Amino acid sequence: MNYEIKIKGIEPVLAATLRFSGRSEDAGKYFPDIYKALKGQSSGSPFFCYYNKEFSETADIELCVPVSEKKELRGIIIKELPRIKAVCTVHTGSYETIKNAYQALTKYISEKNLETDIPAREVYIKGPGMFFKGNPDKYITEIIIPLKNPHFD
Repeated sequence: MNYEIKIKGIEPVLAATLRFSGRSEDAGKYFPDIYKALKGQSSGSPFFCYYNKEFSETADIELCVPVSEKKELRGIIIKELPRIKAVCTVHTGSYETIKNAYQALTKYISEKNLETDIPAREVYIKGPGMFFKGNPDKYITEIIIPLKNPHFD
């Protein structure tokens, strides 16, 4: 698959967050806890923030659901993720093949001699629903890797 890679500004986002340490495929089980605490009120696609510099079987992940207002929720932290400049691409297909998108990004970053930062984000634009799994071939995930010392235009 050919990936279109862009460098773009990502605006700040207010999100309900829950930190998780473990396998990324297990982290998604905790999204319902966030949605339940929010009573279904979200204002965008959910995403993961990955705080590991390198791939690891046990990842430090923050589950995030965009919200429109800051309010107290038990066990859930609401915080603003700052504006960033990032190298991005969109992966269409199952999560099992998402490594291909990361390989394309890694190659681009290396060729352009870019310095990256953490956390990387995976924004789940279209994925499995709460009740129906959906078709994994049609999942859409945006991968966002922040740049160090960005200059905003």
